[in-house]
Amino acid sequence: MVDLAKAKEYLRIDEEDEDSLIEMLIEFSKEEIENSTGVSFDSGGSSRTYELAQLIIITDRYENRSSSDQEFKANNILSSLYTKLRYGDYNVESE
Repeated sequence: MVDLAKAKEYLRIDEEDEDSLIEMLIEFSKEEIENSTGVSFDSGGSSRTYELAQLIIITDRYENRSSSDQEFKANNILSSLYTKLRYGDYNVESE
């Protein structure tokens, strides 16, 4: 699962000014994935598919936060990741 450090690295953010926003987006990404796929990530493992889906959602909402369009619009890669998550075609690795 994506944590604050991983999200900031992906977004290329060094400052701490927006940590609370990024943490909120991390939570939003988990809810979005669960609502869209029925898959929750509460195991002790690590799923690259889940993490990538989270990063795509976090990036979209971070970059489009001042947009008047507040609805999240899934893209093709995210749709593919959702399908993999929904049908169990992903690898859960132990950490």
